Parts: sequence; structure tokens; C-alpha cells
Amino acid sequence: MGWTLAWRATSAAATLALGSYLAHVLPPAEYGRYTLVLSVLVYLALLATFGQDQGLLRYLPEVLARDDRAAAYDLLRKSALSILLVWAAVSGIVFVLRPAIDRALHARVADLLALGTVLLLAGIAAGVLSFALVAIYDMRSQALATPVAGGVTLILAVAFLRHGGHIGSVLVAGAVGQALLALFYFLVLRRNVSRRVGSAGQPVGWRRLLVYASGWLPSLLIASAVGLQFESLFLTRFWGTTQVAFYDTGYNIPQRLVALIPSLLTGAWVVGTLEHAGGEASRLRAAVLAFYKGILLIAFPLAFGAGALLRPVIPLLYTRKLAPAADIAPVLLACFVLVLLVAPWGLVVRVRELAWLNALVNIAQVGFAAVMDLLLIRAFGLWGAVAAVALTSVLTVGLTLGIWYWADRPSLAVPWQYGMRSLVAALPIALLLPLALAGMRLSFLLVGAVITTAAWLWLVRQLRLLDADEVPLLHQSRHAPIRIALKYLAP
Repeated sequence: MGWTLAWRATSAAATLALGSYLAHVLPPAEYGRYTLVLSVLVYLALLATFGQDQGLLRYLPEVLARDDRAAAYDLLRKSALSILLVWAAVSGIVFVLRPAIDRALHARVADLLALGTVLLLAGIAAGVLSFALVAIYDMRSQALATPVAGGVTLILAVAFLRHGGHIGSVLVAGAVGQALLALFYFLVLRRNVSRRVGSAGQPVGWRRLLVYASGWLPSLLIASAVGLQFESLFLTRFWGTTQVAFYDTGYNIPQRLVALIPSLLTGAWVVGTLEHAGGEASRLRAAVLAFYKGILLIAFPLAFGAGALLRPVIPLLYTRKLAPAADIAPVLLACFVLVLLVAPWGLVVRVRELAWLNALVNIAQVGFAAVMDLLLIRAFGLWGAVAAVALTSVLTVGLTLGIWYWADRPSLAVPWQYGMRSLVAALPIALLLPLALAGMRLSFLLVGAVITTAAWLWLVRQLRLLDADEVPLLHQSRHAPIRIALKYLAP
């Protein structure tokens, strides 16, 4: 759990550092072009990966369990060849469609997108190999290497821009960092595989690999369409890339903050609950309860504290040029925290094998988001995009809970009483919100954050939110930080 969280946190910090520097040195319109291209490249990377990350996650443990070195190398070769072929096809299509892309978006971004697609191979390799490291339970290497690659990217980007480079040079810097990361991951993986001395067995065939990988692709593409951010595309077409810079900055920082919560809780907190409870139905219900308790305990102080601090922090990190991002960030943070209410549904989907049903939810979510974005952004611009996200978030929560109730009612267990106690514990931190709205200086807000966080921790203890009866698995942990925290926070 700790290394997974460290990996995600360092990755977010590296991205934040690069974005902050670019916001300082680029005009808002140019920074908006850069963030737009990045959001599209994320989607294209998933397409070009062709589900091979999931294929390695599925089959690599299988062949390594029998110490079959030959089959492991064969699997890696097949995955690499599949990725290369699809990446080449995607790159060619984007290159050919450059004039059409510029006409559709009313902006000159196609050449930059074509360059990014070609350079995308390094990021795809790093992403797929990171899944291979997860398959061999090596999250430590990822947590250590990610900040190094981020530092290399930042140094190269600074050097390129100071010597007259344009936005494309930043993409080149990112590709170099990702290539180094992919090389490191490969060497770590190769060292692990080379130690295997078992007899050669039946390799994973092409049909088996491609059927499994392609089976994941539609669901992943649908789910990631939200990450494509239709808002950025429609803002570019109707209002220009400066508005995209405001939106992406206000969107990405709270989104990365909230994304750390599932990463933290789907480790020992939830998985251990699945392993220790008795009976399949009770295991799943216990895991859902554990997941919800973790979300409710952390989400309230995060929403109140980060919501108050984002407004003064964003102009400090990204300059006053992107000040509108500070206005929308707290609202988007609230939307992302709301969606956490259905995060445990992912456990039910995997355990009950309801991927097809989840795909229907994602299709409805993406379709609704696209329509709302088109209507609201055309009329209201930046705040229309925020309103579309809010409406889509409400739809997602309502629809998911409804389908969850219909498909597997026994596992839908929301600890409302625990949630109310968690809300009460977080109320001191909520006092920061009116102070931030009143324009209090950041230094005073930080002092207030320290005081109210101490009050929150005291209430966590008084309300017995970390009692052994509430979170039994945490009390079984041997990790020193957790033991120290429980010593003071659990009566």
C-alpha cells in the first residue's frame, strides 16, 4: 500500500512541477494548447496500448509461477509487437487527419498532436511495463524511479525552452523521461525473469493474448473517454485555448488529490478485509464497508481543507495569469469527492464479474457528458464546463447506486452513521472555507489548517473512528507509521 501511494504521489508531484513551470513561462493560450494535446494523447495512448497492460497483468504471473523464463520472454515479445503495430497505425491516422483536426477545433494543434503521437511510444512502453512490475509485486521500483524521470523531464524542458524551443520540445523532454523510465522498468523486469530456471512449458498463444486484451479494450476506452475531457475540446472550438488552460489547471489539481484516496484504500485496508472475512458474500460486504469508511474518514477533511487552500495556492503555483482556475477548482473538487461515493462499486464489478453492466454506466456517463458539454460550454464557456461536470457527477452517482442496488443489493452497504461521525470530526476544518472566501492570506490559512487538523485528529480519537471494532484490519498492520498513528488516535 505504501509504495503504491508513494508511486502515485511522486508521479502527481512531478506533473505538478512541470505544469507550474510551463504556466510561468508560456502565455495562457500556448499553455492551453499544451494541456489540450496532453489530454488527447492520454486517450490515444490507451488505444495504442491495445489492452496489453491488462494482458501482462493477467498472464505474466501465470508463467512466472511455474518459473517459465522462455514463456515470459515470449509473452513480452508478443505484447511489444502488438503495441508497435497499433501505435504505428494510430500515428499514421493522426498524421493524415491533421487538416481535419485543425478545422474541427478551430485551432492549430494538429501538428503538435501528430508529434506527440509519434513520441507516445515511450510513454506507452513505460505504462505497460509498470503493469508488468505490478504483476511481480514490485511497486518499490516504480515509486523510486518516477520522481527521477520527472526530474529529467523538467530539466530538459527548462533547457529546451530557455534555448528557444517551442511546445513540441516539451513533448520531446517528456518522451526522454518516459523512455528512461521504460528502460529502467525493463531492466528490473528482465532481472526478475532471468532468475527463473523452470522447464519451458506451453507459451501464451497469440489468440489467447489478443482475445483477453481486446476484451478489456472497449471498457477501458469508454471509461477513459471521461478522461479525454470533452470540455477541453469544446472549449477549444468555441472559446479558444486560453479557456482550456484555465479549465485544465482547475481540473487536474483536485482530480489528482482525490485520486490518491482509492490508491490508499484499495491496498491492505480493503484487500485484507476480503481475505479475512468468512464467506464470499460477507467478504465482499466487509470490503465495501471498509472502503466506505476509509473514504468517509478522509474525504470530508480533504474537501474542506483543500477546497479552502486551492483558491490561494493555484495563483501562487501557476501565476495570476491562470487566476480563473482558482475559482473553479473548489467546485470541481466537490464533484470529484461526490463521485467517491460509488468508488466501492469497482470492487463489486470485479468480484461479481459485472464489467458489461459497468460499461453501460460508462456509456451513459460519456454520452450525457458530451451532450451537456456541447450545450453548456457553447452558451456559458468556462463555467458551463464546470456545470457539465457537476451534472455528470450527480448522474454518475445516482445511476451507479441504482444499478448497484438492482444487480447486487446485499453488497451495497453504506455506513451512514460512521459517515455522520466523520463529518462531525471534520467540521473544524470546514471553518477554513469562509476564511478563504473572505480573502484571508495564505500564511494565515496555513496556520489555521494546522490548528483545525489537530482538532480533527482529536475528534477522530474522541468519536472512536479508528477503534478496533470500526477498522479491525488496520489494527493488524505491522507498519510502524500505522502503529504509531493508532497509538494516539485509537483509544
